[in-house]
Amino acid sequence: MKRLIAILCLAGARSLAMAQGAPEHPVTAIVGYAPGGAADLMMRKLAMLMQPKFPAGLIVINKPGAGGATALAAVATGKPDGSQFIFAPNSNVALAPQVNALPYKNPDDITPVINVASFAPLLVVPKDSPIKTAKDLVEAARKPGAAISIGFPGVATISHLNVVGLERASGAKFIPVPFTGWGQAAPQLLGGQISASIAQPIEVTQMLEAGKLRALGSFSNKRQPGLDEVPTFKEQGYNVAFEARYLVAVANGTPAATVKYLHDAFKAAMETTDFKNYLNERGTQVEYQDGPTARKALWADYDSYKEILPSIGSLK
Repeated sequence: MKRLIAILCLAGARSLAMAQGAPEHPVTAIVGYAPGGAADLMMRKLAMLMQPKFPAGLIVINKPGAGGATALAAVATGKPDGSQFIFAPNSNVALAPQVNALPYKNPDDITPVINVASFAPLLVVPKDSPIKTAKDLVEAARKPGAAISIGFPGVATISHLNVVGLERASGAKFIPVPFTGWGQAAPQLLGGQISASIAQPIEVTQMLEAGKLRALGSFSNKRQPGLDEVPTFKEQGYNVAFEARYLVAVANGTPAATVKYLHDAFKAAMETTDFKNYLNERGTQVEYQDGPTARKALWADYDSYKEILPSIGSLK
């Protein structure tokens, strides 16, 4: 009898969810970076909180490549049937198409659903590195025959722009080493194959707390929540701060009801104390924007990047 009641309750809950407009098919959340990176960690946390809203299943898959642009291109050119969405940084939408030849060209080639979070990348080194500060890094890179390498998650990303910006602000020259994500960069950094690496706060807060890594600075305009002890590069005399936002987007032409359902599901998960604490403890914060507002912000980013890219020889 108890088993029958449980089955009936489950069926009732499923029917109620379906009646409220839940997708009747599995939905795929695509992350354009390797497992263990900021996008992957955030999306998997959100997926766990949103599972009740997707009774047919919410699946997270990783499609790394071209700094996240490969995954975004797949969604932008995919069927607008609500079967998939992208969880991606603003740089994939507003920066990558200005640097690379991609199937999408600007923020109007995809439909933003909701902006979820914001943060600024960190520059980290292993705990036993002789480089203790940003000044140490710059001075080491200026020495004759220097080979100071910096890893970062993909070409034409906010992290890449921060590496180039630090070069311009300091007059130093670094060896750029792009990776598919922090999951690939971390072993190289800890193994001594690279000197330093850009990392997102959510990826490294636990390693910073454990003393395995040291943060040289934050590419933010002010110190970040949960990382009060990490100075900004601006504080240290290097005027560079490209911050990042993460958003959800779908292919143009996706039904408005589907877009609204996704928006509402994400907004509810974002507003939970569980998710807010998860981000705050990792130097990241919830930053809500609805779809139209997110599109305006992406266009502002696009214009800002367009202005700076020619000066560093990166505009296609």
